[in-house]
Amino acid sequence: MLDLWINTNPQAVGSIVMTARSAVPPRQTISGLVVAGVLSRTEALTERIVTRSQATVPAYAAISAGMLTQSVSTLLDRILGALRDGRSLSAEDVRALRDFGEVRARQGISLAAIQVGWWIAVREIFAELTYVVHTDGVPDSVLTELTRGLLDIVDQATVAYTVGHRDVEIELVRHDQEVRSEFTRAVLLGGLSPGELTVRAQQFGLDPNRSYRAFRMRGSEIVVNPRRAASELIRAAQGYTTGIDGDIAGFVEEFKVLDGSESVGVGPLTGLSELDRSFRLAGRILATAQLYGITGPVDLDRLGLRIAIAADPDLGIELGRRYLDPVGVGEQARIFIETVEVYLDAGRRVDLTAARLIVHPNTIRYRLTRFEELTGADLRAAHTVLLVWWAIQYRRARG
Repeated sequence: MLDLWINTNPQAVGSIVMTARSAVPPRQTISGLVVAGVLSRTEALTERIVTRSQATVPAYAAISAGMLTQSVSTLLDRILGALRDGRSLSAEDVRALRDFGEVRARQGISLAAIQVGWWIAVREIFAELTYVVHTDGVPDSVLTELTRGLLDIVDQATVAYTVGHRDVEIELVRHDQEVRSEFTRAVLLGGLSPGELTVRAQQFGLDPNRSYRAFRMRGSEIVVNPRRAASELIRAAQGYTTGIDGDIAGFVEEFKVLDGSESVGVGPLTGLSELDRSFRLAGRILATAQLYGITGPVDLDRLGLRIAIAADPDLGIELGRRYLDPVGVGEQARIFIETVEVYLDAGRRVDLTAARLIVHPNTIRYRLTRFEELTGADLRAAHTVLLVWWAIQYRRARG
């Protein structure tokens, strides 16, 4: 059919197609001849694509024109070869396009930038096809057919280079996470010298003169809602998280409140060089928060002296024997101890205590007096109040 069309329309066929005809197999279609004509002009086509890409895409401007020219020329041969032969991209073509995406990702060129450059190339290819068709008097139906074929190949190519680019992106993100995790672990455990800490902090864009908080939470807590809890912690810490003894740990400039039931121990603000101390306190705070059933981000302000109570069980046991055991056991003893606890929490104000427990103030006075009689404690003395409160808090934590 091709030979018949060319032989019966010799004046309608220009020099580009006729020249291309001699370079392709005799059974080649008219579409293939048009593409072959474009292939014979790829040097100029490549130059236009490279020039426009470097002028339009800043990331490409940073790459040498020679390197881009080699890459563009190779891809044009593969794309136009498939279009000329009327076939899809071969497995080898797809591999080459994946490699192209991988190389660009390692060069730091974003997928969006690649797509801009890609469509510059597609438009230039289409313009070249149009020129050959119109110059040589080829029917417009051929251009329509070629356009459909080109778009199909472009779809295949886009998928291929995108996969390659994404694979490298994932690899780089994982590597960055591993490096950050190792750095975070070293900071929290005090494993860096002052000089190393300064250099590595600057590499990550951290200001060594700013203050940060360490945090720690149990890895088992993530089981409740793993995707939400872990992602929120990492987002709050801007990636400075790691695993230590099965727990999730990290540091932040300012801890963001997390919703949910997880207990998170948050250490005090310190410089980077003192984050190991903040982390140790975060661990103690976490253990104390879990002991008392306190959830969410917990710092020293929320715990108060309870962190010291949890750390000194011997003292807690002894104070319990001294100030709580004499009250006895059973419901009546529970009421007396609860009243004293609320009384101390209310600033030793009888009226507020009565309001909270919804009883008459005289009832409160009776319970307080009875507690003092049974224990010998003077609830007007500050040091005695502290010891009684300590005993109650320890006994409450231990159930």
